[in-house]
Amino acid sequence: MDFLVETVEGLISERGSDEKLWGSMVKPTMQRRRPGFTESYYGYRSFKELIEDAQRHKLVVLVRDEKSGQYTIRLPATE
Repeated sequence: MDFLVETVEGLISERGSDEKLWGSMVKPTMQRRRPGFTESYYGYRSFKELIEDAQRHKLVVLVRDEKSGQYTIRLPATE
């Protein structure tokens, strides 16, 4: 999960916090950073399952886009 959060943080710093960060952009970035990355290594059947679990652990915030049905990912607000 740390790798997911690190990747999301990196993408946000590159792209800016105002731009939508699609879940479909995060996995390929993770695979570029670690070519052997696969969610099944961590016990997940799909990348969607991994990011939903990360949300349950309050590591990321997922927002479903109404038009596409895809998730956008944000980091939780720091208090």
